[in-house]
Parts: sequence; structure tokens; C-alpha cells
Amino acid sequence: MVPAPGAPGSPAQHPEARPEASACEAPTPTASPPREAADNAPPSELSSRPPTASLGVGRWPLCLAGWRGMAAGTLLEAGLARVLFYPTLLYTVFRGKVPGRAHRDWYHRIDPTVLLGALPLRSMTRRLVQDENVRGVITMNEEYETRFLCNSSKEWKNLGVEQLRLSTIDMTGVPTLANLQKGVQFALKYQSLGQCVYVHCKAGRSRSATMVAAYLIQVYNWSPEEAVRAISKIRSHIRIRPGQLEVLKDFHKEITAGAAKNETYHTSQT
Repeated sequence: MVPAPGAPGSPAQHPEARPEASACEAPTPTASPPREAADNAPPSELSSRPPTASLGVGRWPLCLAGWRGMAAGTLLEAGLARVLFYPTLLYTVFRGKVPGRAHRDWYHRIDPTVLLGALPLRSMTRRLVQDENVRGVITMNEEYETRFLCNSSKEWKNLGVEQLRLSTIDMTGVPTLANLQKGVQFALKYQSLGQCVYVHCKAGRSRSATMVAAYLIQVYNWSPEEAVRAISKIRSHIRIRPGQLEVLKDFHKEITAGAAKNETYHTSQT
């Protein structure tokens, strides 16, 4: 914001100061003489001046280029995930059927409330609802991943099961801190009812394992590393990527800070 004439800090009181040029405005004719003077000034004088005027030039094009780069990267990741979805899903199915040391169970029970696994295929519905007492499903997949193979939200509801979708890109995606909080509160609701929650992504290895780790951090006061180790002892083929571990650390910090605040409050009340 350019100060009004006569206001403290205005160009009238500081002849050397020039208002920063807007990145979206063309320079006016009155701005050219100070610019020429600056161009002809000795290097020592230029180096001592604050670079406010030059920072405004080209700022928006650079920002736009950065945003476009980020958007292009996200689109590339999403596109790659779509291309590889069915091949990697077939691999998961193969590992679920092959006998011996290469076999991987489709899902595992992590504690009395939470089960962690791959896509809850329609053929598994009766087993999950009747045998495992599942009344909540946390879906970390994007919609295209579950559209043809799994129950829709409406179909789950007709079975007495609530679905919470927290879409995260396959293979490279990191659940947001806000989504981790939503998922944990969802699981705690069913824990209080004595019912179970099935947490899944495509293979039950990364996105969903990150969510389950956050749940364990909340419930058992574990560190992110302790939570991941606990899951890996039960479901050995999980894979928590560096970015996912970082968001778990952020989640742990919030939990720790909240617990400390509550303890201080209760201490002050006694």
C-alpha cells in the first residue's frame, strides 16, 4: 500500500524512496526518471539500497511458474497412479493367493478396534460386517480406485456401515494432517461403541498404514516410530514413506502439545 501524500513514510518526506511497482501494472512515465537515476548510480550506492523496487518486477510470473510446476507435478503423479493401478492391484491379488512365504494376508487386525487391509472387495462384505463387526470404513483411495470393485457409500450405509473417504493419491500421496485428525476421531467414535473400523487403501501398505499409525499414536501415546514398528510386527509388508513419517511427526507434536495443555489446565484447577 502506497502511503497517502503527507503521511509518515510517504515519498514526499523521503525523496529517495520509490513506491514498489505492482507486478500487474505497467510502469508509468513519471517512474522512469528515478529508474534511470538508479541505473546510472555507482555500484556501491546500489548495493546499499533496499531491493524493494526490483522485487516487484516479475514476481507474479515467477509465482505462477511455481504454481504451474507444482500442479504439473501433482497431475503427473495422479496420472502415473492411474496407469499403474490395475497392474499393482493384480500383484496384490496374486500375493494374496500364492501359498508359502510369498503369501500376504489381505488384511490384519491391529487392535480390538482397527483392521488394516487392502481394498474391501464386495466379496468380503459379509465377512467384514458379520465376522469382524466392522461398522466403519476409512477409505484412503480416490474414487476411481473403488468405483467398480467395492461398495459405494450408499451400499455400505444400507449394510449399517459408515464410510469416511479421505482421498489420497496412490503411490506418492501423503495424507494431510487434517485428514489424519478426521480419521482418528472417526475410529475413536466406533471404539467407544465397541465396534470395529476397517482402514484401507489399495494394498493396505502405505496410505492406510499411515492413518492407522496416527490412530495408535493417539490411543497408546506412542511415538511415530513406535506406532510404525507395532504395525510392521503384525503386517510386515507395510511401507511408510519419508513424507508420511513427517506428517505423523506433526500429528504427534499436536497430540503431545494438546496433552500438555490439558495437564496444565487440570493442575491449575486443583
